[in-house]
Amino acid sequence: MGIMSTSIETEIQNIEDAMERCTKMEQENSSSARRILSIVLVLTMALVAILFFALMYPALVPISDLKFEIPNAVLYTFLAIYTLTFSILMAIYRLHVGEASRLQHYIVGFMRIRVAGSNNTEGYKTDVREALTKGAFEYVSKPAKGGKVESPLPGHPGLDFTTAILNKFLDSVEIVSKRGSPHNK
Repeated sequence: MGIMSTSIETEIQNIEDAMERCTKMEQENSSSARRILSIVLVLTMALVAILFFALMYPALVPISDLKFEIPNAVLYTFLAIYTLTFSILMAIYRLHVGEASRLQHYIVGFMRIRVAGSNNTEGYKTDVREALTKGAFEYVSKPAKGGKVESPLPGHPGLDFTTAILNKFLDSVEIVSKRGSPHNK
């Protein structure tokens, strides 16, 4: 009985170690997501400052005292770069948040396995153990879209818009096979 209890204790310790690793990885992903949001906040504040100096400052200062003026081409270029950077950072942020969510799901799965494995009473040997362990690590990040095209870079407004238009187009198209029988997607 002593060998069996140390075996169970070792297995429970392995589950505890896996939970600790998942928790550490989840914390790292959450920290990265917060860091990305901080960068986006700083970029947004810089955009507001540049827009203020480009649009409001000339209106507040008399023309004779106006020492500089931001050309429209520079302003539009900055807005385009900001939009691209914002979109990419938001896509990376969503990746980190999704990964943290998946790791939290795995931590709960390990907890369920630990509860099922550490209880050897009669009630836990049948349906309860099966209910605790079945699907403990099945994580569905997104519902299935059923034949729809997914955005190659989720969170990017241009690609999301293009993907939505393409999906609407594919929904309205009727495909006809060579035999002549129509198939709707």
